[in-house]
Amino acid sequence: MNAAAAAAGIVLLAAALHWGLRRLSRRLPLWLARLEAAGGSPQVAVEDLWRRRLGVAFLIPKTAVWMAAVWALAAVLPALERLSGRVLAAARTALAGEIPLGDASFTLGELLLVPALLGLLWIAVGLLVGFVRLNLARVLGPGADLPDNLLTLLRYALLAGGAILVFSSRGIDVRTLLVAASVLGVGIGFGLQNIANNFVSGILIGLERPIRTGDFVKVGEFTGTVQRVGARSTAVTTLDRVTILVPNSRILETEVVNWSYGDPRCRLHVPVAVAYGSHLARVRAALLEAAASLPRLLRDPRPEVQFLGFGDSGLELELLAWIADPRQQNPIRSDLCFAVDAAFRRYGIEVPFPQRDLHLRSPVLDQLVDAARLRLAEEAGAEAAALAGAAPPRQVATPELPRIEPAAHDEASLAALVERLRGPGGVAIADRRHLLTLHRHCFLGRELVDWLVREESLTRSEAVAVGGLLAERRLLHHVLDEHPFLDSGYFYRFYADEAVAPAVSASDAAAGAATEPAPTAG
Repeated sequence: MNAAAAAAGIVLLAAALHWGLRRLSRRLPLWLARLEAAGGSPQVAVEDLWRRRLGVAFLIPKTAVWMAAVWALAAVLPALERLSGRVLAAARTALAGEIPLGDASFTLGELLLVPALLGLLWIAVGLLVGFVRLNLARVLGPGADLPDNLLTLLRYALLAGGAILVFSSRGIDVRTLLVAASVLGVGIGFGLQNIANNFVSGILIGLERPIRTGDFVKVGEFTGTVQRVGARSTAVTTLDRVTILVPNSRILETEVVNWSYGDPRCRLHVPVAVAYGSHLARVRAALLEAAASLPRLLRDPRPEVQFLGFGDSGLELELLAWIADPRQQNPIRSDLCFAVDAAFRRYGIEVPFPQRDLHLRSPVLDQLVDAARLRLAEEAGAEAAALAGAAPPRQVATPELPRIEPAAHDEASLAALVERLRGPGGVAIADRRHLLTLHRHCFLGRELVDWLVREESLTRSEAVAVGGLLAERRLLHHVLDEHPFLDSGYFYRFYADEAVAPAVSASDAAAGAATEPAPTAG
């Protein structure tokens, strides 16, 4: 009775440990995936990877638990002890048998130990590389690009070095294996050229980094986000949430559009056509109004309209607009087309239909056409004679459209602009010090540009052009007259403020007004 109770306790304990290891093998991948997802990696894919790694690794402690349970049961139950003794004796006899290999001979146990050690090496290297990746994700921070190819090379290098140590420790000549592997490698190289090409291409992608994890790319007909750059292929998730495995060699051998490489902004091209006879100024106003109605379009650079030429059926134009996120280009282009259609309807602009001229040649038709022309000419002459004394028709004035281009800057408008800049709410004018010199009543060039962008709704390039025009018209200048107007930290002063001494010495500056340092020398 005591033996049965002890056996039942051992089995229950083993089952409880097995259940605990199983729960840990399920929860640990989720915890590790959350840590790595904090570094910018997709959590679902990372969790699946850790689940596969730890699922194999946890087989060892699970097997050890049940082997220990069997050993404990054998100590409690005499019948099981005798059975286990016979099994172990037979196993020892079988494993002790020697098998000759070349000049040396090995026991079956030694030969079975080698693949077991290689399996343990595979699991250990996988876990080690996984923890290295996890620590890199935590150190580099969210959104960082992890060197997947370099981690793959590290994995292969550790596996190769560990395999050599395993073979050497068991007395197997590694040089013989290397010769056999080289011969086998030549055969594999001829038979699996594409795989070798993709593997080397993956290494080059990892070193050169033309694409990275998280980039928005277009490879051939596929457009999507790079999820993983592997040793043989690159996983790209399209906008339809379909993952495409693109061979690495294709990325290096064909043109790849990478919207995330460098400046992420991209420009949308929306071609339109209008009927012949349309007022182009009205068409341009409608297109710019449609672009201005979408808040997701960038205001700097500004949207613009280009006249491409005269088509077969109408006038061809193109609306160009900039967006900040290339991943949203399709929905934004759709919204822009809706806005263009609505603007054309408000302005009464017609989109042309395909037109073709049909020419018919026949002597009978030519006579009929000539007779019709003669009759129309006679009717027009009679109508003109009847209306000879009538008053001339009233001319209908064409409504004036709002100007699209900014108004020319004349002297009066520039003088008014300077008064606004010098007045309340204008640019910050103050005494500023550079090194040992105090410059009175000056401002920074970039402060003027910021004011024009904020108050006049100009782009920075347009604001710099206005500042250059003010300098050209001698309304402002560099305090030392050494630089033209630039979007920088140089000191500038209005000529209207020249009544104050332009600069004083350091001793006078120490006794005077408050100063403000500037990052760039005046």
